Amino acid sequence: MEEIAGPLTPPAPPGRDMRLAYLLAAFAALVACSQVGGIIFPTLLKRSPTLLILLTARMRFLLLAVAAGINPFAYAIVAFIRLSAAAWVCYGLGFYYGDRGVTWLEKQVQGDTPATFRWLQRAADRAGPVLTFFMPGSNIVCVLVGQRKMAKERFAIWLSAGIVFRLIWLWIAAKIFDSQLKSVLKFIDKYQWWLVAAFFLITIVQGAYKTAKNGPPAARR
Repeated sequence: MEEIAGPLTPPAPPGRDMRLAYLLAAFAALVACSQVGGIIFPTLLKRSPTLLILLTARMRFLLLAVAAGINPFAYAIVAFIRLSAAAWVCYGLGFYYGDRGVTWLEKQVQGDTPATFRWLQRAADRAGPVLTFFMPGSNIVCVLVGQRKMAKERFAIWLSAGIVFRLIWLWIAAKIFDSQLKSVLKFIDKYQWWLVAAFFLITIVQGAYKTAKNGPPAARR
C-alpha cells in the first residue's frame, strides 16, 4: 500500500454497518503491516524476504526480495495475495461508500497531489480497466474504479492480470540489475539497525506532521 499516516477517521460511523467495520479493520491492519514492514525491512531482507513482502509489497521491496534470493513460488503467491488484499479493500470502500469512501481514503494517502488525484479521476472515468491493469498497487485507483461501480468480475480480471504483469516485469528487472541490487543489499545489511532507527523516526515524524496539518478529528467535523 501507499504511504499512510495519521488518524484513521472512518468515512461514516460504523454503527451497525458490519461491512464498513470489516473494511476499516482490514484497512487498518494492512496499514499497520505496511508501516511495520517499511521500518524493519533492513532486518528482513536476508532473514525472511517472504515475510517482508507479506507485510508490504511495494515495488522497491519486491525488487530487493528477488535479489535477496526469495523462492519464486513464494514471491508469486505471497505478493499476489498481498496486493490483491489491499486492492479489494479499497475497491470495497469506493463501491459501497462512493464519494465518502473516496474522500476518506484521499485524506489517508500521502504523496498524491491534488493535480495527480484529478488526473486519476479523469483516467478512471475514461479507462478504468486499463488504469487498474497498470496501477494495481494504487489505493486511490482501486477506490476510484469502485466508486464508478466497475463490475466485481471485471475488476477481478483486470486487477489479477495487472498484478501478474507487475510481478513478472519486476522479477525480470531484478535479474537484469542483480549486481546493483546486491550492492544495495550489502549496504542495508551493514547498516541495518541504523536504518531501522532512521525509518522508525521518519514514520513518527510523518504521522505527527499529518496529524498537526489536519488537526485532531474533532476539529475536522
